[in-house]
Amino acid sequence: MKKLLLVGVIALLVCSCNNKPTASISATIIGANDSTKLELKRYNVNKLQEVDTIITNAEGKFTYKVKLPNDSPNFYYLYFCDTPVAILVLLPGDNVELISDSLGLYNIVGSEESQLLLEANKEFSEASYALDELAAQAIEANDQAKIKEINTQMGRVYVNQKRNATRRVLANPGSITSATILFQKFNDNLLVFPEATDMILFQRVRDSLAVKYPHTEYLSILDNEIQKRKSIMDMTTKLSDAQTVGFPDLVMPDIDGKDRMLSESKGKVIILSFWSVSQNDHKMFNNDLLAIYNAYHDKGLEIFQIALDVDKPAWAATVKAQNLPWISVNDGYGTNSSSIIAYNIEKIPSMFIIDRGGDIVGKDIFDKQKLESAIKKLL
Repeated sequence: MKKLLLVGVIALLVCSCNNKPTASISATIIGANDSTKLELKRYNVNKLQEVDTIITNAEGKFTYKVKLPNDSPNFYYLYFCDTPVAILVLLPGDNVELISDSLGLYNIVGSEESQLLLEANKEFSEASYALDELAAQAIEANDQAKIKEINTQMGRVYVNQKRNATRRVLANPGSITSATILFQKFNDNLLVFPEATDMILFQRVRDSLAVKYPHTEYLSILDNEIQKRKSIMDMTTKLSDAQTVGFPDLVMPDIDGKDRMLSESKGKVIILSFWSVSQNDHKMFNNDLLAIYNAYHDKGLEIFQIALDVDKPAWAATVKAQNLPWISVNDGYGTNSSSIIAYNIEKIPSMFIIDRGGDIVGKDIFDKQKLESAIKKLL
């Protein structure tokens, strides 16, 4: 009897293993041969995990059955010589047909999620390329009118990408691809959805995914982002209601992790500066600020400088390398920082001059002589 029970348990375990969800891939890799090795990797939240090595036949083809870890959408990358040649979003029962070259130009059928991701990534890549090209033109341009025209074009590219991305998300709120679209960014300081109010889109996707894929690990990622943006909006509300000073107060950590308040400098003349360590011209302007600070700090001048960088170690290293003596802070939220909403920042660098009475009396004076003259009049 015990032997029969043991046999039954083993049979049940074998059956459960065989019932693990799977998806099939039938692929043709243009230019591959019978010795071409491909690496299949699974993207697990923030890291790639190796799944298997696949060898194509003489015609560059292969058929492979993927054992999925769960019944939620799973991201898989197919690599050839360290170059991703395809990104797949696989669900149980998917029968994917893939044609790709060794550079990552591919077409795919049999997976709706994979097709949506391909279209979204292609659209974003085109916008990124356009911005890079315009940025290069702006660097080479000497005429201010030309630079202004290029900046306008860059703004148009950005707005169009956000509009197109929003349209995709609203059309497919229950798609895991929509979750990836919400986190698109051109660089660490230029997110496609940077505003705290974009939380509405995050919430809609999160609620739709919770119904369609209740066990996906990406729900917690969306929950964290939604909570962060709620906190920013709550902070903005508190700042708008603050009556203790004539300017919106701010609380942020400095390079030592100590919270510093803008209002602690109340009664002094304050230069409130917004910058990014990724911009060389911002770092160059710090030299002008340093000269003014050294000349007038003892007479009642303070500088409260906010970095809009998500890479806090790089920011702290720059502050130390430049030996900046004033109050340098960074909350690590980049363009999602509550300070951007509080002071309605539309571009960086940005600067405000606050007099001893707490009134904002100047903005964006980046000429050293004009800035020094304005400070002298207030001291």
